[in-house]
Amino acid sequence: MDRAVLAESAARHAAPPAGAVRRLAAAALKSWSELLSLVVPVECAACLAPDTPLCAPCARSLRRATAAPRRVEEHAPSLMTYDGEPFLRAVAAGCYRGEIAHAVLAFKRHGTPALAAELASALARSLKAAVGSGVPRAGFRARGELWIVPVPTSTAAFVRRGFDPLGLLVARLSREGRLPGGTARAPVLRRRRQRIHELLSSAVSAAAEWTGAGHGAGQKSLRRGQRRGRVAGSFEVRGSRARRSLAGRRVVVVDDVLTTGATLREATRALEDAGAVVLGAAVICFVPVPERQHAEDSQSADTE
Repeated sequence: MDRAVLAESAARHAAPPAGAVRRLAAAALKSWSELLSLVVPVECAACLAPDTPLCAPCARSLRRATAAPRRVEEHAPSLMTYDGEPFLRAVAAGCYRGEIAHAVLAFKRHGTPALAAELASALARSLKAAVGSGVPRAGFRARGELWIVPVPTSTAAFVRRGFDPLGLLVARLSREGRLPGGTARAPVLRRRRQRIHELLSSAVSAAAEWTGAGHGAGQKSLRRGQRRGRVAGSFEVRGSRARRSLAGRRVVVVDDVLTTGATLREATRALEDAGAVVLGAAVICFVPVPERQHAEDSQSADTE
């Protein structure tokens, strides 16, 4: 028999089937998780019940709270024009409180797989609603498959955590075939180099301060401008090839938590500068206007 055939046959019989490899990997991961729980006690992210990252009652509450996604751009001042019209339509699966808030924060800090499963499902519901209601704005000519574009995490946040929480959730939905039909994951955005970002942020903040002082817009408007200044110019499209592929492409932008909307607006600007047709945005949860300051304080450095 030919040596090549013998070698191929030997390799095929020596290697375990792919299913067996997955089962072995799953068993090893389970054993590691159990061993780790002995060293670092696991508690429910919401109610602190022992031995589970999210207990069954809290998981049920989270699913109920994210069962009916809805439009929420009126809670994000950066997504509204001064005439009260939406600059960008945004859909959220639920409100940033209770089990949702605890699960989001815990996942962003630790990347717990059990929390990822629940949050990915909530995001899938939000995406389905956003894609179903999306209509291109006038003046754009759309083409081709609709792209799901996640907002990239900052370099500092990635270094601090060691992973990109939102990127993991969107990749999971794509891998499991749970993105809406006719859509595809497209991580085409990246953060700009820090020095450029800082210069643009300073310029926007200064302009916002002058506008607030000169036109009597008040402290609320000034804070809005300062928040926009922090993310102004922070996103760009990854390379010339991605930029060419975005021309006329229908896009839905994805983030985890919607607060002022400044991040989504800036991501939209970068995509539209490349010629994309941004239909809207989908998020896991939104912060209601009366609760914004408390929520921002609780998120602290985990907002990105």
